[in-house]
Amino acid sequence: MDLGGTNLKWVVLERDASSPRVLDTGQVPTDTSRGERSVVEQMIDVARGAYRDLGRMESVGVGVPGLYDPVAGTTRFMPNVPGNWAGVPVADEVSAAVHAPARLINDARAFTLAEHRLGAGRGVQSMLGITLGTGVGGGLILGGSLYMGHDGTAGEFGHLTILPDGPPCTCGNRGCLEALARADAIVAACGHATVEISVQAARDGDRRAQQGLTEVGQYLGIGVANAIALLSVDRVVVGGGVAAAGEMLLAPLRAELRRRVFITDLDAVDVVCAELGIWAGAIGAALHGTGAAPSVG
Repeated sequence: MDLGGTNLKWVVLERDASSPRVLDTGQVPTDTSRGERSVVEQMIDVARGAYRDLGRMESVGVGVPGLYDPVAGTTRFMPNVPGNWAGVPVADEVSAAVHAPARLINDARAFTLAEHRLGAGRGVQSMLGITLGTGVGGGLILGGSLYMGHDGTAGEFGHLTILPDGPPCTCGNRGCLEALARADAIVAACGHATVEISVQAARDGDRRAQQGLTEVGQYLGIGVANAIALLSVDRVVVGGGVAAAGEMLLAPLRAELRRRVFITDLDAVDVVCAELGIWAGAIGAALHGTGAAPSVG
């Protein structure tokens, strides 16, 4: 399952000898009517529905848009989903409902795992995954495996500091990439009501919208340049709703890399759009649930 502030998406993934296979997908509007309790109950209902259809379930993975405790299986902080999420035992409650082990993973790390295994990152040994939407998320593939750090927070691309005295971020820092490139920042830069309208306006020749997307692409390029300097990744995969802007973001991103990266051959670094669409987070959560990636380390 991939929990979002707007929708709860789910996939049923079957393991076979060659490659995991998606059997079914679905989504429902996230029920936040009673805060965290209605959300958890909805996740249990979705998992039970799949369990009834399948007759058995090997494992469940849950992608969450925030911080969690990978050992306890509890959530810590989810700014875009209403409720008091500190210490909620999501993994245990889902596990008990379907009689199968359940594991949590950050949604952007789930996206990265899915795109590496089944999408635009197939075959590379190192990769930076980037999700652009309400926030800016990220994940790292190093040595062919998802790198999580000691507490599941490794790869938080959106919280690289880009402007030392920039706008405040929800994490408590100032000048984070997320504060400069999330959906509401794009809306403000482009001067339109939504990201979708902003992108269409830019395509139609609106100079302010074009400049706003270019500016966001430049900020993203600074962040990617830092990641390349530190890790020399083989591929950068960009997904999420905002990534629908395509080359209007990627072209200034690549141009920024050419201005800033001189210590490695940029011809060996691919910057591409994701391939798995809206289901990447749920697919990655399912892969993580099967033990395709470690909880820590």
